[in-house]
Amino acid sequence: MRKSLEEMCRLVTGYGAWHIGDIQVSDGPHGVRAQEDGAKNNDSYEATCFPTASSVACSWNPNLIGQMAESIAQEAKELGVSVVLGPGINIKRSPLCGRNFEYYSEDPFLTGELATAYISAMQEQGVGTSLKHFAGNNQETHRMTSNSMIDDRALHEIYLSAFEKAVKKAKPATVMASYNYINGLPACENSHLLTEILREKWGYEGLVMSDWGACVDLPACVAAGMDVEMPDSCGNHYAQILEAIQSGKLPQETLETAIKRIERVNTDYAGNIMPEKRRKEVLAETRERHHDLAKRIEEESAVLLKNEEFLPLSKEIKEILIIGDMASTPRIQGGGSSHIHTERVISFVEAFEKRDIKICYAKGYKNSTFHRSHRLEKEACKKVEDAKKRQIPVLFFGGLTEMAEGEGYDRESYELPLNQSILLEQLLKVNEDIGFVSISGAPYNMELPSKCKALLQMYLGGEAVAEACAGIVLGDTSPSGKLAESIPYRETDVPSYGYFGRQGEQKNHLDDVEYRESIFVGYRYYDTFRIPVRYCFGYGLSYTNFAYTDLKVHRDVKQNCRITFAVENTGDTAGCEIAQVYVKNPETGDFRARRELRSFRKIHLQPGEKKEVEIMLDTGAFSVYQDSEFRVIGGEYEIQVGASLQDIRLSESICVEGVKLQCPLTIHTSIPLSEEDFDAVYTYQRTCFSHTKPGEFTTKNSLRQMQPYSAPARKWSRIGMLAARVLYFSKPFNDPEVRMMSEGILEGNIDSVCNQSGGMIKQSTIQRIVDSANRRAKNEG
Repeated sequence: MRKSLEEMCRLVTGYGAWHIGDIQVSDGPHGVRAQEDGAKNNDSYEATCFPTASSVACSWNPNLIGQMAESIAQEAKELGVSVVLGPGINIKRSPLCGRNFEYYSEDPFLTGELATAYISAMQEQGVGTSLKHFAGNNQETHRMTSNSMIDDRALHEIYLSAFEKAVKKAKPATVMASYNYINGLPACENSHLLTEILREKWGYEGLVMSDWGACVDLPACVAAGMDVEMPDSCGNHYAQILEAIQSGKLPQETLETAIKRIERVNTDYAGNIMPEKRRKEVLAETRERHHDLAKRIEEESAVLLKNEEFLPLSKEIKEILIIGDMASTPRIQGGGSSHIHTERVISFVEAFEKRDIKICYAKGYKNSTFHRSHRLEKEACKKVEDAKKRQIPVLFFGGLTEMAEGEGYDRESYELPLNQSILLEQLLKVNEDIGFVSISGAPYNMELPSKCKALLQMYLGGEAVAEACAGIVLGDTSPSGKLAESIPYRETDVPSYGYFGRQGEQKNHLDDVEYRESIFVGYRYYDTFRIPVRYCFGYGLSYTNFAYTDLKVHRDVKQNCRITFAVENTGDTAGCEIAQVYVKNPETGDFRARRELRSFRKIHLQPGEKKEVEIMLDTGAFSVYQDSEFRVIGGEYEIQVGASLQDIRLSESICVEGVKLQCPLTIHTSIPLSEEDFDAVYTYQRTCFSHTKPGEFTTKNSLRQMQPYSAPARKWSRIGMLAARVLYFSKPFNDPEVRMMSEGILEGNIDSVCNQSGGMIKQSTIQRIVDSANRRAKNEG
């Protein structure tokens, strides 16, 4: 039945917080966060909490990630959810991004492969996905008002590449446009991004929604190619879109196109959820099965970074000393919109006790603070000294606590929390035979943990992380995870340093984020410019050893390559190896990474077993983005096969025919780029959003931006902070949920603050705030 104009205008504004037409959506991506409208972030129905993206990426196993997505889809259907908001595939530009735990990797190829597997598997089960956050959303600081200034090569080769692969191969039901501006325009209003690239160049036919509160000018968003704003703006934007159609500013045909896309998603996915079968909990048998899968995924994802004959512990061990608050109150996931409600969690202490291991425990430090406790330190040192005398293994559990990282804010430091680092330093003086179990959503300074006899990185491993850890430590399974990101020695080594968050020069330009490192993100920078790292991309140890032999490279007339080689388990323990294929680019001095990951394969091998691996590379492996498309660059390349970026076992050179790379810069250019060099590659108009002046403010600006010029802005900032404290009165201010809300009030666009205030702030109020900030200019003029 044909809809009226009013009905169409209502449909593009969503329904409540979690509905698009007839379907319910839910946050993901490592579980289902289904909840009622108006509920707090963590007040959701119980579901399985799988390992976060930062962890599962280290499995390098698309099939396993597909199994995880299938399981999430099953729980989604049981909870009445038609579309899960995930996966998040933003590139890890800096380890300090507070939301990195939700993202896979610093490498676009690995990211694209894993995202494609996730989307395909979930949608085969009849549950839609939302590929996010499109695009250039690589920091949480000022995430709703900042402009990501990215040159075209970096944009297409690094930041859009994984999106392109996932869109073309997996066809996600929806794509979520991000909060930030990108090259001068809000992502939701960016027709170059949403229409010219996403739809016309990549052929995307699905629905584009806004991130929560990202849409301010709904007619402009729909005109650019966005189809629905989320969440419902409480009717505030309905009048905008209706007036735009009636006045002719927005063609009705454009609105009708958006409606067709909404209806298609409703048709494709609403029917898979029967209202009478909707539940408020996942079936017990489903939870049991999925808990076991969560454990298996984490076992394959944990990365053994160091092992001086410490792990696995001897079968004769009957007692272990465990140090650290994180061992008794495990951190299994990140804070924010992806937080999954689960009660199937046991501590690391309990996990070892279930294995009939006697546990001696010392808290050592508190998760809830960075401040030291001399009493706890003294107790821990005494127990470690006693363990040395009795020859009892010591495990220290540490890393980044909830205070350190979360959605809505970036990390303030690359360091291990002070109370942990001081304690660990004291313990190592007493007893060097300590194994360190690391829990974090992202890398940090591992100088002290690396002095331990063993270092096991668990990332944020989901509800079964403790059982998985116990299994690895006790030798039930051999660790097979490998790093999906580099771990630098210090934050000043990161190529974006000084141009990220509140660092260096960037602290005065929080809303004009210049990507001065261009294409040199992560290992592309460290490897090309010979910057040493503590642990390299693709690195991870095993309890066994692998040998590589028999490399052969076969090429066809179209310059595609068929690569074959053999991998053999030469140890006495079963295990998995992740064989990685890198392409070393021609040594011509061009502005290009030295090497790039182009394929990989995970192989399970019994002791003494040998398998042949076959991998195909198309000409994309030899291409760069040039003249508005990817072009093959001619020259002598080297196919490299190895266990990590820095552990190449086999190689063979080939000559590729193609064009010459055209770029005003060379490999001898310093990174980060100087202003002159950045201007040479950045072809868009530079912005000065960080220095918005009175007379230029709109409802797209934040309270924090307007505070210096507006008394009402300062007043409502105080009211907002008070509301956050009242809403979360039982939680400390540094709790991740409280911080996310507080930063959202101060740094979110003021239109979003109004729409999500539950009627507390009126449209007339925010307009008075904007007028107040602008009136000062008029008075002074």
